[in-house]
Amino acid sequence: MHCSEALNIHWRASVIQPIWLLALLCIHAFPSLEVATNLMGKPGEGYYIEVEIGSPPQTFNVLVDTGSTNFAIAGALDPNVETYFISLNSSTYTSHQKKVSVLYTQGFWDGELGNDMVYFPSLLAPQVRCDIAVIKTSHNFYMNGSQWQGILGLAYPVIARPDHGVVSWLQAIQHLKNHQSVAFALELCGSQDGGNRQTGLFEILETGIERTELWTSPIVREWFYELLLLGISIGNQTIDLPCRKFNTDKTILDSGTTSLMLPTEVFSMVVKLLNSSLMDLSVPISSDFLVLQKMYCWNDPVDWAHFPNISLSLAHFDNSYIVLELSPQSYIRKVSDDSELPGAQHCYKFFIESSKTGTVLGVVVMEGFRIVFNQSGKTIGFAESICGPAVSLSGPFETETDIKSCMNPTPLPSVSPLTVAAYVIAALTSMYGVLMGYVTCHWLWETYVKHKLPRSSSETSILNSN
Repeated sequence: MHCSEALNIHWRASVIQPIWLLALLCIHAFPSLEVATNLMGKPGEGYYIEVEIGSPPQTFNVLVDTGSTNFAIAGALDPNVETYFISLNSSTYTSHQKKVSVLYTQGFWDGELGNDMVYFPSLLAPQVRCDIAVIKTSHNFYMNGSQWQGILGLAYPVIARPDHGVVSWLQAIQHLKNHQSVAFALELCGSQDGGNRQTGLFEILETGIERTELWTSPIVREWFYELLLLGISIGNQTIDLPCRKFNTDKTILDSGTTSLMLPTEVFSMVVKLLNSSLMDLSVPISSDFLVLQKMYCWNDPVDWAHFPNISLSLAHFDNSYIVLELSPQSYIRKVSDDSELPGAQHCYKFFIESSKTGTVLGVVVMEGFRIVFNQSGKTIGFAESICGPAVSLSGPFETETDIKSCMNPTPLPSVSPLTVAAYVIAALTSMYGVLMGYVTCHWLWETYVKHKLPRSSSETSILNSN
């Protein structure tokens, strides 16, 4: 059976847990209700969802990641995972006999590519067969105590590894829908009162069904979910840089990254304006807190009124933009650590960082919004959520900026350097083969064939005349 076909064509409606089905139906019918959550996690360690893999099913938790495409699961013992997938115990697992590895901003993993049946009990989605990377070795990928053992990549096929021929879980769902694109929504709620547990909602959306009004931003290139960031404001101060600087070398929306990551020059300007704002308010803050993301502790709770809101302007249409406004609670988070200062009860960390790979709108930007990823419409839709930190959405506003000038021309990944080298070597080998074939045939012609051919009549006449 093709890797993107379902083992059973019918939906597993009878297997879907009734409480999830009722909750998801109610939230569509009564949007004022609290968000029914199927995502869990610890602050700073991502959001995960329960999944069943193989036959009979083996149950795991996987990180929901819009910044990658591969579906991968632990396939060997590791000190940071409590359980792992045993492919030999699944009667439906098939190995592709192909190695695969993925490198992230921090960490990587290596494994074997295969396929098997995958089912998410809390989603209104069928069981499908899709490609799975069974992780054999890794470095800085798993997080100790995070309670997830793999990753669900939801980005476009072009960034799949080892190549875009990998059938992701989202593609398998699309195949069952006659290749119609599938939209999905993420609603990340964060933790309550700075606790050690965060929740959220991940749902698959039927085409055209969305319970809230969305302000959309176009996906400018289909690999990551790449958007255009037109500007950043710290309180009432706007960062004075050309808009292309904000998108060097790209701006992506990534649920697998915690912080707001900014290009070095932009990050320096943000820190400068924040320092200026805090000095005006006489707030004692160490430079290490902002620049090195070191934990900072106070004896008393933080007075959030001392810190400015941060506004991110995203492209809307050709001459307009929308604004996501983040409160201080979004980019400064309460943390706990064994190194807390004696007597200090309230410790915090700054979650805006410098980046060498472009702007990443991570979890600190996503929390508090309902975000709809629409691949067919090539848009990302935003609405204010009823859960999460206090954020706001405004616009659209007109702009005289040529939005296309804000895009950084980073080339999309095509073939790898090794593949290019292989093609070059193959071409040179072919040319050499053709040349040697020509030389050999010419030699055979001159040596054996030409001298044995009968002479022409004109040549015979000349010989007779002599």
